[in-house]
Amino acid sequence: MPYPNSLRNRFIITLSVMLVLVMGILVFILHQLMIPNLISEERQSAHVYANALQKSIDHNASTLSDMTWQWASWVSTREFMAGRLPDFPATHITSAVFADHDADMMLITNSNDGVVRVAGRNPVTGEFTSCARPEGPCLWTLEQVRQIQRQLPVTDTTPRIGVSPEFALLSTWPIARQNSPLLSGKLTLVRFLPGQWQPNPADHTSTLTLSAVRQGTDTDADSTAVDIDSTSDDNLRLTLSRDSATPGYLVVMSTRMDRESLRDGIKRFNLTMLGAMGLLLALMMLMLWVFRTIVLRPIAELSRYAMALRQAPGEHLESPPSWLQARGDELGVMAREFQTLIKELNDRNAHLKALTNRDALTGLGNRRLLDRQLPRILSLTHRLERPVALIMIDVDHFKLYNDFYGHPEGDQCLKTIAETLSDIFQRESDLVARIGGEEFVIVLPDFDLDRAMDIARGVCTAMEAQCLPHERSPTHKYVTISAGVAISSPEHPLPGEVLIKQADEALYQVKKGSRNAVGCARPG
Repeated sequence: MPYPNSLRNRFIITLSVMLVLVMGILVFILHQLMIPNLISEERQSAHVYANALQKSIDHNASTLSDMTWQWASWVSTREFMAGRLPDFPATHITSAVFADHDADMMLITNSNDGVVRVAGRNPVTGEFTSCARPEGPCLWTLEQVRQIQRQLPVTDTTPRIGVSPEFALLSTWPIARQNSPLLSGKLTLVRFLPGQWQPNPADHTSTLTLSAVRQGTDTDADSTAVDIDSTSDDNLRLTLSRDSATPGYLVVMSTRMDRESLRDGIKRFNLTMLGAMGLLLALMMLMLWVFRTIVLRPIAELSRYAMALRQAPGEHLESPPSWLQARGDELGVMAREFQTLIKELNDRNAHLKALTNRDALTGLGNRRLLDRQLPRILSLTHRLERPVALIMIDVDHFKLYNDFYGHPEGDQCLKTIAETLSDIFQRESDLVARIGGEEFVIVLPDFDLDRAMDIARGVCTAMEAQCLPHERSPTHKYVTISAGVAISSPEHPLPGEVLIKQADEALYQVKKGSRNAVGCARPG
């Protein structure tokens, strides 16, 4: 039968609570430890990526600076500035040189910041032009020349990015006079930068979006900054800020970094959680099966056994299952204790049953045993076509015996009579019972009237031969008995009550006429 609060249900609830608790701990670990750690690693990777971009930008600037320094250091450049090499522009400032050095524009100024030469590739037409002034075919350089001239008084040779009229990487180096510490002018190289710039052409994923913002008064003009912003679950936005060549402006370069590592880390952890959940569920089912096999099944068997004992009180109790008694654990000990207890109960029940069917004083059967066994004896014997004799015995003048000798002696007298009857009637089929104070009944299967009368007379003789003194008896100086015999034959079967009544009437007639004698009931 099901139990609302069974150990199985409690065990399942306990395992479920443990499963929820473990999953809660895993979720806590994910959100409080794993994700912050993954984000920290992601930001470290972003800083490494930003540093790589910075190095690419610095490499571009360094390359342009080296090339500018070489141009400014050439002897031919100094001679040109001194007016001794008029064909310098035609021989040295050519389209091929610009292509080889990946430069887009060159500006040479004198010591008074006046334009001496301007050349470059028109970003609109792609045509190479070289002029003494930013006019005519070189008119396209005018605005760029103006922006560069604003920076010419600055002696810093650090390459910078200009933001106007367009984004461009600028590098300026002084041109020294021959054999003199004085400057004869400056040479500036320009590399135009697209709005979507790839500082490292080998890495097509590293694309920077350039923009310009006004610089605050509290901003360090020499500083560079990296800002990492998690704009979405898919990308990180990296923003690199640099001082520009244009006064009052910062160059802001931004790019996006895929958050694949974070997604993969969370995905792996989720898969680990699912695997852990599946493993825990499988472990819970295994533990439930083991718990059911090792604990619940034996306990259920003992419970059913206990209920069977309760529902069948007073009957012979079967032992617990042998497989349960053979266990070496606590349940096996419990089953063996049950076995010992049941054995003791069976012994006690048998003893109690014997006590309920036996006379406490004489040890013979009592009236309860006679009432239960007589119908069975009659039925079985008549089925074999044989008669049943019943002898009822009464001790003569037993009240006088008790009054004179006392009740202890009277009890001893009854015991002696019981022992005498037990010695005479030893067949398993015979039944001897004490049904009253001094009344006894003997049931003899397969005895007809004549044999029953003879055996009754023999009992009277045997009792008289015991020579128990009875000084107050008017019949004899020794204790004597009287007997009444009744017969139930297959031809005229009698119920047990009728048979007893006929024997009692026969005994009454004997006691009425005389004592120490045998009488019989007339067959019906």
